[in-house]
Amino acid sequence: MTIRNDATRQTIRATDLRTARAVVPRQGQALLDTDLDQQARHTLTRIEAETADTLGSPGRFVVPAGSTAFAITVAATPSACSIGGGRGYLGGWLLENPSTCTLGVTQPHPRADAAVAGPVAMVVKALIRHVDPVEETAYADPALGDAQAAGRSLVDWQVFPFAPSGAWPSPSCATVTGQADWQRLVAPSTGTLAVVPDAAPPSTDPCSLAPAGGYSRSDNLCFRIEVDGGIARNDFPDIDGPRFGLAGLRVKMSRRNASLMVRVKGASGTEVTVEPPALDPHNWFATGMYAELVSAHDDVDPRAAVASTRMFQVATASDSVVTLDSTAAAMLSGLTGTWYLRLWDTFPDGSGTQTVTTTAAAPAVSQDIDLGDGVKIRLGAGSGGPASTTFRRGDHWTFAGRSDGTIDWPAGSPQELPHGPDTRYAPLAVLNGASPFEDCRIPAASLTDRSLLFRGGDGQAVMVPPGGGFVGLPSPLRVAVMRGRTPVAGARLRWSTPAAPVSPPSQINGQPVSTAAVVEVNTGTDGVCQVQWSIDSATSASAQRVQVTLLDGTGNPEGASLVFTSQFSTAANTSYQPGACKVLNNSTTVQEALDELCANLGHGPEEEPETLRITSIVLLGDRTEDTLLEKELILNGKEVEYDAFLDSIVIGISGNALECTPEPWDPIVEVELDLPYPTTDPDRWYWGNASMDPGRGGGIRGFFGFQRMRLAGEVFTKVRARTPRDRDIERLDRGLTWTPGGWARRFLETAPQHRFGYAPAVLVEEMKELEWEFEEEPRTLCRLRVRSAHVWAKGERSERAWLNAEHLGTSDGLTARELLLGERDPQRAADLDMFFYLRLPRG
Repeated sequence: MTIRNDATRQTIRATDLRTARAVVPRQGQALLDTDLDQQARHTLTRIEAETADTLGSPGRFVVPAGSTAFAITVAATPSACSIGGGRGYLGGWLLENPSTCTLGVTQPHPRADAAVAGPVAMVVKALIRHVDPVEETAYADPALGDAQAAGRSLVDWQVFPFAPSGAWPSPSCATVTGQADWQRLVAPSTGTLAVVPDAAPPSTDPCSLAPAGGYSRSDNLCFRIEVDGGIARNDFPDIDGPRFGLAGLRVKMSRRNASLMVRVKGASGTEVTVEPPALDPHNWFATGMYAELVSAHDDVDPRAAVASTRMFQVATASDSVVTLDSTAAAMLSGLTGTWYLRLWDTFPDGSGTQTVTTTAAAPAVSQDIDLGDGVKIRLGAGSGGPASTTFRRGDHWTFAGRSDGTIDWPAGSPQELPHGPDTRYAPLAVLNGASPFEDCRIPAASLTDRSLLFRGGDGQAVMVPPGGGFVGLPSPLRVAVMRGRTPVAGARLRWSTPAAPVSPPSQINGQPVSTAAVVEVNTGTDGVCQVQWSIDSATSASAQRVQVTLLDGTGNPEGASLVFTSQFSTAANTSYQPGACKVLNNSTTVQEALDELCANLGHGPEEEPETLRITSIVLLGDRTEDTLLEKELILNGKEVEYDAFLDSIVIGISGNALECTPEPWDPIVEVELDLPYPTTDPDRWYWGNASMDPGRGGGIRGFFGFQRMRLAGEVFTKVRARTPRDRDIERLDRGLTWTPGGWARRFLETAPQHRFGYAPAVLVEEMKELEWEFEEEPRTLCRLRVRSAHVWAKGERSERAWLNAEHLGTSDGLTARELLLGERDPQRAADLDMFFYLRLPRG
């Protein structure tokens, strides 16, 4: 079971957050069980942190290179898969599997999972579990008679199949940890708990001492609060047990860290015979208290314990027989295997568990739960709030109550995350039914292992010689054998041809190599082996491969082989096949095609990218019509009335009907106004007063900038003519239409009132005092942009043609700022980006 020894205390909240190096006993000073426990923890923290930092790969299972430890052997069903014997490391923890076992029968905590359709990850779950001498009798020395012995902490584990819900498009070790269900599986509990000592009651007798509050017992105890169950969350995977929310959570309580556990020898009705017998009458089952039937599997795999209650009230108890209430009869009659009884204390109301309730006004904290003895607890939802709160069965908190009335909990009763258990997960393999996908274990070489490393020569290519035969590659193949950073001289290397995929025979240093013939070469004093590789031109159509393997002292392979590849440069690899481009029809090689293409760049209409062009830009008001494109000129800087596009802006586009399908709210067409800043009277009043400098005169009295505002509107991929009189619109059967939104239209209609921010409207008296300077005839800059990469139609010569609204050069004929639409770069898409001015009526 997760650490449940009757310790003086289990949590020490030192002010220095750094880990202490060691416990230092002093002459004449007390040495407590906590000190011995802390010394073990300091040592373990040092070893496990160093192991994790050295091995790296957080969240992955690391094994010695070449080890079969925890290697998954695939079978027809998950429960039939086997787990290799050996040891490995998970976040610095050492996990051991004494011998090869199966998921369903012989692993420490067997699973009986059915076959899973599609990809599945085999996952190892590990946690620290306390093994009591009652569970492992070898820990209790018979020479001590009935004296209680110390237990052991064990890194326990279980392997189980995990299939994420939803789509898993590329099943692999790398992608399984990115699945949302994996993140929920490995996420620690987020619920919290606070210990709330009773406050001292007010004194009513002036002649007596002030009453004291807090813990009221005369003995020193180690309290344990543990999650028993609750309402399961359906948005979390329950493959290793459910997660619970705050509301409806059940907790149980022990004043001795739930340390009393006895083995069940037999059961008759509701009478349970146990061993060892009572050793301490003050810490034994008694009428009204609660006994829990537990299994050694419950901590690692709590699903069975959650499925049905195992907490029963004690009716009577003797030294070796505990009689439970009648509700235990059904479970006791079906007991098989090894079971234990664990003692839990009773809450003041006589119950064995307490259920958390919350209120609508305070959904993130529970009611105060009375433990008696002047102590209450309060559970919380954690930093994420009730919607994301999770608890697991077995989550626990411990704190000490002392006979001086103090509680070992920080002042102010802060909420704390569970003190345990610490649970870790890692993928071992990804399978597809009975077929392996990938081994997820991370192999780690030892400091003295020899490593075979590439040094050069891979991926070469040669031309086929006119006379045929073997051709030597331009550069030698080079590998090195290293031990750390030290070269290994005289290491034996075997050169051969890989068996799969099949590769043709070749030569190493002039000697034939194949799947049957090998060549062995030793490394030099620098640890490097260099050989000449020749490949057979008679097999020019095949991929060429050769492998090198490091041999141990007995001539057996040591580690994985390295594979070199090469190929012949043949016509099939470098020839050019004429296609749709007529200019290159006479080219037969890649070089000829490039030369011909280079000579013809920019010549003729066929080489110019096929694009769509803007043919007109029309602003439609309720009664007016303005055009921003005349004689292939974009009329930048043109002035129009403030209501010129109350109805819409229509952009005519050449070519076929548009095939793009933007949503109406997509910013394919953007209409933006540059409003003067400060735009409103409050802003103008603020800046005018905030910028006053007594030494330099008054503050700002006019507009000092502009702020851009995009008008709300919708875009459509069809041109919508209003009436037959709109001659420019009638001939536009394809293009884009932008219409202002309802409130944007109101904003434009009322421009003579607010004058786009150029007229005071609210703080009349304040603005008079400020003497703000307004322009007599302001012009408001309006920007029009079309995102061409989102506008396309079917082209005449290609699958798609995009809008190219490039406009270059200038002409001084109309506005002195217009741009030439006919000048364009040879690119497939370019945005329309132009500006014009909105003119307000005088006055």
